[in-house]
Amino acid sequence: MVNYTEAKIYTVSRITKYIKNLFENDYNLQNVWILGEISNFKLHSSGHMYFVLKDQESQIKGVMFKGNNLSLRFMPQDGMKVKVRGDINVYERRGEYQLYVKEIVEAGKGELYLAFERLKEKLKAEGLFSEEFKKKLPLIPKNIAVITSPTGAAIRDVLTISLRRFPNLSILVVPSLVQGTLAAREIAKKIDFLNKHFNNLDFIILSRGGGSLEELWAFNEEILARSIYNSKIPIVSAIGHETDFTISDFVADLRCPTPSAAAEMTIPDKSSLVNNLNLLNSKLNKAIKRNLELKVENINSINKSIQYQGPENKINQYYQYIDEFSVRIKLRIKHQIELYEEKIKKDKQRLDSLNPGAVIERGYSICRKIPGKEIIKRLNQVEIGNEIEIIISDGKMLGKVDKKEVISK
Repeated sequence: MVNYTEAKIYTVSRITKYIKNLFENDYNLQNVWILGEISNFKLHSSGHMYFVLKDQESQIKGVMFKGNNLSLRFMPQDGMKVKVRGDINVYERRGEYQLYVKEIVEAGKGELYLAFERLKEKLKAEGLFSEEFKKKLPLIPKNIAVITSPTGAAIRDVLTISLRRFPNLSILVVPSLVQGTLAAREIAKKIDFLNKHFNNLDFIILSRGGGSLEELWAFNEEILARSIYNSKIPIVSAIGHETDFTISDFVADLRCPTPSAAAEMTIPDKSSLVNNLNLLNSKLNKAIKRNLELKVENINSINKSIQYQGPENKINQYYQYIDEFSVRIKLRIKHQIELYEEKIKKDKQRLDSLNPGAVIERGYSICRKIPGKEIIKRLNQVEIGNEIEIIISDGKMLGKVDKKEVISK
């Protein structure tokens, strides 16, 4: 009978974690290559790939997460024979072991692919892929060269698109092998030749249509990679289709997905440039015109300010002040004259009222004593028999005093 109090009892999760730890610490189960056939392949909406890898006697579940499968150059399919690299571990939730795939290579291309990866890592370590060494292409090229097969569709695409976009472009077509064991060396020699004898080239396009890994292998050769790196003329790599990558792509100054794309990406559209230049010219003219208008307005404003603040304006202001002051003086003088005239008039009237002649004119007379012509104001000034003179308005009379008579008041 089992003594449960003495037995070592695990929970499911604990024993699963223990088994998972065994897998993780087994070196033989990490970074392992496995050859098999894909079945039950599913591409999840998350981007993760799930499948079964099998042979005639056994099978193992596999998963390749999105972060690892983005670099795949083909889409896995059921029945495809592949080599996969990854780690074998336990999926704790189901208690199943499975292969966590990092890399998939079609079995028929395994050796070439491994050679590709070895050379890629070697050249990368030497800095041949470094961005700091890549040369810039001119915005408007004048002279370019295309190294390609003279009979392929790639050269027709490059020529047609390039000359349609920029008819003035000069294109030097350099025929070369682009496939086979001699192709890489021949292309490298053509690059060296162009650098030596055609240093006026703006850039060189390496062009080839799509093909299998074996057909594109010339562009994965080290001799060609070093020739591209050492070229003083910028190199544009336009090899195969968009999903095809070669060592030449990594070394080149610009990688284009296809030959047609190379023409589109490197050759500007002349009509668009002309339209843009016309638009910029119009905007520039408007900006210059507006700027001149603003300058003129500013100058006029400054001129008015100078005129207002300058000595001439001040002199004119003084002139105006003098004119105004002169008017006020004249008005004041006129007013004073009018006042004086009024006063004189009144004084004259007063004097006229006091003038003896005026009094006489009103019916009065003046009596003077003769001979002294003393005006007689009182009776005691004359005696009986004194001669007197009486002045009236239109003459005078002479007489004697015959009688004096006092008039009582």
